Amino acid sequence: MDALEKMKETILQEAQSKADEIVKAATEDAERILREAQAEAAKKRDEKLAEARKRAEENGRRTATLADLDARRQQLAVKEKLIDEVFQEAKSRLASLEPETYHNYLNQALFNAAGDRGGEVIMSERDRSAIGEKIVAEVNAKLHAAGRGGRVRLADASGDFIGGFVLSSGKVEVNCTFDAILASEYESLLLDVAEILFD
Repeated sequence: MDALEKMKETILQEAQSKADEIVKAATEDAERILREAQAEAAKKRDEKLAEARKRAEENGRRTATLADLDARRQQLAVKEKLIDEVFQEAKSRLASLEPETYHNYLNQALFNAAGDRGGEVIMSERDRSAIGEKIVAEVNAKLHAAGRGGRVRLADASGDFIGGFVLSSGKVEVNCTFDAILASEYESLLLDVAEILFD
């Protein structure tokens, strides 16, 4: 291996190491945000559930079956409201990520999504105009350096979402928007609430 090959290998290793650090930091930030949101939701849940139980007890004249059903319905409504509040808070926090952290997240996530396929990158209007071309250029450079065949290009239109991107390649779309990520978590939490209600 000549000196040029060694230098290229060293540069690629350093770039991969930096990318891994960026992904790790972004993952830790996302996990921290989710933990904080869950802690806040637990506190609010306790308060709201206490209120719901009190209301259910005040309606104790009804039969035990109706009272139990009413309490469970109230708990479900409170939990759904809390889930909505948690996800609104998570959206708010994701929308206000540090610019460098967000830039690094987009860069690494798009690189991972592009693979050998590449495609058209749809971003929010804010991201498209502020950093879209830069992200696309950086990712294409990384794809080329990594020997991957895919290339990405910025779509002419923007998407209506708070952050992240959609990578479209033919009939295949990879949805890496914050909205899609949060929506998938929302559905799993709703299933948990349903299990509690109908347990």
